[in-house]
Amino acid sequence: MAKPKNRSQLMDYFGAIQKNHVWSWCGINEDNKSIYFSVWTDFKNGLGKRDRDYYIIQEPHWGVNVETGAFSAARNDHDEKLSKSFNEGYLSYGYFVEAKNTTVVPREIANTKTSFVFSLELERLDDGSIIGYPIKRLEIK
Repeated sequence: MAKPKNRSQLMDYFGAIQKNHVWSWCGINEDNKSIYFSVWTDFKNGLGKRDRDYYIIQEPHWGVNVETGAFSAARNDHDEKLSKSFNEGYLSYGYFVEAKNTTVVPREIANTKTSFVFSLELERLDDGSIIGYPIKRLEIK
């Protein structure tokens, strides 16, 4: 298989299915119980509780309508995948995405890094945020 050049090809490379190619924040491979999460490159937040760098995977307000409190389809999908990681032993991986504009909500992806993914150790913080500690970089050959 050729090296992936975009997010859809990256998911195909890993046999991961996205609910929607436009709004999904992750993909899942049910056969090998692996989930691939989009990770914004600018959401790196220094050292966490474990004295390691971490990235924000989800904040409590992401994908929530401020007027109604309703969750978006993307948020529901993401929560489902996070539940599988936390409660069912699915392996978690991340791949980097860069925002077209970091000040606009919702964000649009300008670029997806497709030459590698990394294994993630996820942690749920007291405020409901989910952070991920990168563990091992896996090059795509």
